[in-house]
Parts: sequence; C-alpha cells; structure tokens
Amino acid sequence: MKIFSPALKRQMKDCILALLWPKKEIYTFFKEHSCPVNVLKTINSWNERGLSWADMINSVFDALGDLPDNGTVQFNLMLDSLANWTHFDEYWFKKQQKLDLEAAQKKITTLKQAKEKNIDRARKRTENDKIKAAAREQRHSSLEEMRQDFQSISMGSETPQKRGYLLEKFFVKMARFFKLKVTEAFKRKGTQIDGTIKYEGENYSIEVKWHERQLSDEPLMAFCHKQESNMHGRGIFISINGFTEGALLMLERASIKNTVLMDGEDIALILNEMITFPETLDKKIHAAQTRGSFYINSVTGKSKIKA
Repeated sequence: MKIFSPALKRQMKDCILALLWPKKEIYTFFKEHSCPVNVLKTINSWNERGLSWADMINSVFDALGDLPDNGTVQFNLMLDSLANWTHFDEYWFKKQQKLDLEAAQKKITTLKQAKEKNIDRARKRTENDKIKAAAREQRHSSLEEMRQDFQSISMGSETPQKRGYLLEKFFVKMARFFKLKVTEAFKRKGTQIDGTIKYEGENYSIEVKWHERQLSDEPLMAFCHKQESNMHGRGIFISINGFTEGALLMLERASIKNTVLMDGEDIALILNEMITFPETLDKKIHAAQTRGSFYINSVTGKSKIKA
C-alpha cells in the first residue's frame, strides 16, 4: 500500500530544494537515507547530463516510486529528517544567500502538518479496510444454522456449478465458526483457488467439489500439482461424493504428498457433533504426516482406501 501521496512528495521535494544547495549535498542526502545504488545511479553523472537541482530530486523520487516496495523505507526516513530539520548551513543561507532561512522554515512547518494529515489518512484507510473485511467475514452462528445451511444446499435445485459455489461459501463459514482463519475464493495466475485455511501455523489451499459422481483423478492431481508452486504448499480437497478408486490409487502412487482428502461423511460427522472441524483437520493431517494416509475416517482414524 502506498502511504506517501503525490502532494506530500512534492512538499518533500520543495523542502530539499529549500535546505540544500550544492548538488553533491543533495546526492549525499539521498545516500545517507538508504537510497539503493541502482536509484543513485540515476543521478551519478548529473554534471555531464546537466541535471538541474529539481531534475536530480525528481529522478530519485521517480526511481524510488518504481521499486516493488514503493520506496517506502527511504521516503519515511527522508520525511522524518525533513520534518525535524534543524541544521541551516550558515555558508549557504547567510554568506552566499543561495537559500532563504525564513522560506525554508515555513516549508518545514508545512511539511510537518502535511505529514500528520497524510499518516492519519493512511491509518483511516487501513481501519476502513479492516472494517470492510470484518463485514465480509460471515460465519454460522450455531451448529443448527450450519445444519440448515448444508440441508438447504443439499436439497436445492441449483446447477452443479451453483451448488459447488454455495458449498465453498458453506465451508468458509463453517471454518470461521470454529475460529479458524480462512480466506474466500481468489484467482492466482489465472487459476481459481477456492480459498485458504490456516491451521497449526500452516496455510492450506482449499478445493471444494460437489459432483454428482465420485471425483476422478484429473482434478485431484491438478490440485496437488498446484501446491508445488507454493512455499511448503499444502492442500485440503473436499469432494462431497468422495473419490473414485482410480483417483485414490493414482494419488497413492504419486510422488506428491501434499494434500489431505475430505468427503461428505466428514461434513456429516461434524454436523452431528461427533467431531469438530479442527479435530478433523488434526486427525487427517497427523495421519498424512506420520503414516502417509491422506484419506481416513476422521473419527476412527482408519484409511478409507481399499487395500
């Protein structure tokens, strides 16, 4: 998030011009405020290029703004220095009269005021974003509401695609009911991700399917391969009607072991208070990590793959 407005940057530039005269001092100012070498290169040859004082400053500010982090650290350091500036070089302000002390002090005062307003606006934006995010974080208020929600989805007349979408929403609300951190669906590099869930310090990508038949190996293996592109990628694949023997056999033989499987039975056990959702995850993840069993009954702990 960019926290330095164009107006604030203009005032910072004005302050630099009002406080520093020799170009080498402007260069030193940027260097002392942690400007990277590749940014300083834009003004290294200012004499040969005939850059004006303003050109030098604009060049550095533009280069910092193009950095992946928006030059936030450097702008913050410079802003603090300029807003609290107390050194006025007598040689340039009095003897040479290249700089105007009164004008410089006014610019510092104006910058201080702008700094507070800018930071206040950034804080308010952050707070508003948090409020909006909280409003979006719907969850079931009770297990009874959760049961009714699932019943409604199960008995509805929606298309399979629509029902899959509703199941995604149900799963997210259920996870939040059990106080788990979860995100809703998003796209990454053009690929749809049904959401993520955080459990025991690890993030798991989620795929939710409600096909009329058992799930085949193609979507399951595609999901497992997706996780390989992430740091310590892990996943939870939920197929209400389970998985074909071929899909399970394919996953069991594959070298990829980064996904645990859930089905409609797991949801039913949670809705009937036989086990909680966090307990379900704990058992499934433990079985996958210690026994290599990625598809188990969440109550008994027994593998659901036929020998």
